[in-house]
Amino acid sequence: MVLATWLQDAFGFTTRLNAVVAGVAMALAVVPAVFTVSEDAPAAVPRSYREASFALGATAWETAFRVVLPAAAPGVLAAVVLGFGRSIGETMIVLMASGNAAITSWNLGDSVRTLSATIAAEMGEVVFGDAHYTVLFFIGVELFVLTFLLNGAAAWAVRRLVRRMTGGAA
Repeated sequence: MVLATWLQDAFGFTTRLNAVVAGVAMALAVVPAVFTVSEDAPAAVPRSYREASFALGATAWETAFRVVLPAAAPGVLAAVVLGFGRSIGETMIVLMASGNAAITSWNLGDSVRTLSATIAAEMGEVVFGDAHYTVLFFIGVELFVLTFLLNGAAAWAVRRLVRRMTGGAA
């Protein structure tokens, strides 16, 4: 309530609940989780990696960028994928902060509704086996395929990044 009113006053939106408010609310929900997991990734790199790098004469910066970062890259990318998955599947924040309009608009100041919020808002009122039920089920399958493709792309990106950062050794 406070965030929506403040953003409406600051940016002059015509509707209080809109895509920008939902985006800021999602950022406030997702960023701490991504940050926490990303912070743990470099800490999980074995101390022996750092010690070996220093023993070979590397500076602290070289150790950080050429040893610790490549070893922590899968954990950091896992945190990003976790954040994307959380934001794609989040229902209630978007349902309450976006205005819940079933009409799509390119204006971020207008009310919107995501796919997961559509399922949550309409599933309780739909007749089992009806065409509407089938469409909602299709939306769920679409979200699953999108998440599956996102995870596949992230796995490919992790392999490519680690290969590039380690000079093809991994």
